[in-house]
Amino acid sequence: MTDAFLGVDLGTSAVKVLALSGKGQVLAKAKHGYPTHTPQTNWAEQSPRHWWAAVCAALKEVLRQLGGVTIAGVGFSGQMNGFVLVDDRDRVLHDAIIWLDLRAGAQATALQHSHGDVITATTGNQISPIAVLPKLAWMAQHRPDLMRRTKRLFLAKDYLLWRLTGAHVTDPSDAAATALMDVHAGRWSPILCKAAGIDRKILPEIRPSCAVVGHVSAQAGAECDLLRGTPVVPGAADVAALSVGCGVLGDGVLGVTLGTAGHVVLSAAGPPAWVSGEFWRVAHADPDRSIWLGLVMSGGLSLSWLHGILTALGTPPDSFEDMVALSESAPPGARGVVFLPFLQGAATPYNQPSARATFHGLTSSHGAAELVQAVMEGVAYNIRECVELFERLGGRMEELRLAEGGSRVPRWCQIVADVLNRPALLVEEDDASALGAAIMACASVHRRPLGEVIDECVAIKQNFTPILAHRSAYEEAYQRYQGLARAEARDLTHGSPG
Repeated sequence: MTDAFLGVDLGTSAVKVLALSGKGQVLAKAKHGYPTHTPQTNWAEQSPRHWWAAVCAALKEVLRQLGGVTIAGVGFSGQMNGFVLVDDRDRVLHDAIIWLDLRAGAQATALQHSHGDVITATTGNQISPIAVLPKLAWMAQHRPDLMRRTKRLFLAKDYLLWRLTGAHVTDPSDAAATALMDVHAGRWSPILCKAAGIDRKILPEIRPSCAVVGHVSAQAGAECDLLRGTPVVPGAADVAALSVGCGVLGDGVLGVTLGTAGHVVLSAAGPPAWVSGEFWRVAHADPDRSIWLGLVMSGGLSLSWLHGILTALGTPPDSFEDMVALSESAPPGARGVVFLPFLQGAATPYNQPSARATFHGLTSSHGAAELVQAVMEGVAYNIRECVELFERLGGRMEELRLAEGGSRVPRWCQIVADVLNRPALLVEEDDASALGAAIMACASVHRRPLGEVIDECVAIKQNFTPILAHRSAYEEAYQRYQGLARAEARDLTHGSPG
């Protein structure tokens, strides 16, 4: 064995580091978490110092597992729409405002009124409080002192890249998600930067996902045990990285991940057809392709949230696995209980950040089993809505692949296959985003086509076939879900409290 490539994925709750051999074998993995602070309702912040400490710890752990294997390159993946502000002395000015933060709702509404047509034409997507643009507008309004002192802005994963190499760069997928990028020209939009109240000079240079943009510095190498001069590529935002890690490159391959958020991704030929709609179009790591993204704001988070609630109430189960096992006594359709998985608002296809999660149909005859079953079904129904939207718009789906987070729960994988009524292939590597980041580093350093490296590195672990006997029950339950979800979205659209 001559070398290995590291994929570093900055997730919502933890950083994951994965080591991949040049021939596609996962050699080592490590994970280190960090807290999310919620100083006020709808706020969500994380400390960049915590990120860096977690990355250094995970890197050291992986390198210990590898022994004397040479690291030939490093690639990044990370949560989108979080940012870090740094002053002219390289000091962090504020905790990172991450993608879960919805404080900029008023700014998003105002920007839609004042710049809606420009935003759609320039970015190809609708404005959302999740995006960096309205969050910066909030900062300009409420923290103008910090904005005046800002020398550089880093997107979440790119802060780590800067700490590792000193390079102030990002990739097209992360840049496009901010609502600040002119996706036709491939550069930051002067008009949208002005709308955000920022100088374009604070933004990073946009470079290809698989381009070597820097090398590990002596100081960073000493902190995380990497060899000085190791090549580093920017990789991609988590959506694009997980697409690579699931093998979503060719036509007809659909990827579904069940991390904190649920992502439904489809690869399309050619650069993104930047047109507004009910879902997002994201730049692929392959510049000749694009990604259709359906977003379930609370994917794996929904089941983790329920586990926390049941544990706090002193209700069995003691473990996550025991909780999932409870659902085995609940039939498809959860005996009429429906869960709307809108703990962090509703994204695709509703675009309603103020939507809220709800259990419907509860009676005294229901218990924990129905709650667990309903949560897994509710997320699967939202995934189905994304798939049906893609199909209505001409998307072709011949193969479904599952990865990350909740895909470790076989019962949930079976529910997804049943609800979508199509076979689901479980990707062998759970950490698809970290794998994707390592694959991009490998393709870059070895100067090989991305698709060729994907074919070598992405393996299938298990196939879940839809159970015919469950079809009728899930069809009826899906109709109940859609009626409730659409009513929630309709009430919010017309100003009703829901």
